[in-house]
Amino acid sequence: MANPTSATPDAASFRDWVARRQHDAGPRRKGERTRDRIRLAAVELLNEGGYRQMKVSDVCERAGVTPPVLYLYFENKVALTANVLEEFLNQFMAASADGAGRTAYTAIHQANLQWVSRARANAGLMRCLLDLSEDEPEFGVLFARVSHTWYQRIAESVVRRFPEGRVERPAIELVVYALGGMIDELTRKLFTSRAPEVIRLVGRVAPTDAALAEFLSVLWYRALYGGDPPDRVTRPVTPRLLVAARKRRSA
Repeated sequence: MANPTSATPDAASFRDWVARRQHDAGPRRKGERTRDRIRLAAVELLNEGGYRQMKVSDVCERAGVTPPVLYLYFENKVALTANVLEEFLNQFMAASADGAGRTAYTAIHQANLQWVSRARANAGLMRCLLDLSEDEPEFGVLFARVSHTWYQRIAESVVRRFPEGRVERPAIELVVYALGGMIDELTRKLFTSRAPEVIRLVGRVAPTDAALAEFLSVLWYRALYGGDPPDRVTRPVTPRLLVAARKRRSA
């Protein structure tokens, strides 16, 4: 296994993010180091094989501990998985770069690019979110609450860009929910269930993460602001999309 301190970590990898945070925490007590090894082993196994395939014995073998030691820190596999996925959702997937000085479109594009690249790099963990939500209703409630908080935060960032009273927040929230659901479903089919027809379409229209993020971001901007983004940088996908739209409007 690669040593996270000796190799350049992948910014889109949750495994590398967790390993880097553990390393940056500095000297730790033995119990804390043991708990870190268990959590990192769980992250790797969940992303490789999934929640339903992962066994406590597999985690113990990879972390170099015995089952009694693991149970000192986590009640069972469900508790361990929930602990890992809560951090994955709350602190990794929902994290956003500083938006200071960014335009509406660049903020949308950066958020979508981050989501697409991280969903691709952590496809196994994305699948685990769905599996654990189905198997454990309590986690499903948590997943829904985290998603709701994320949508609320996006809606608030949009509302702030308008003069007070110019837009109705409930309408913005509904648009954000619809757009967020679109991206959730697309990334699920693209990276989690690996739907052949979706993979084929994306490969033809937006074959890179940057191109896909731009394609989605133009749709977001149009729905939220009623026009094309004025500061859009020319990229290989949406210019054709925009030209086709203009031709239809002028026909």
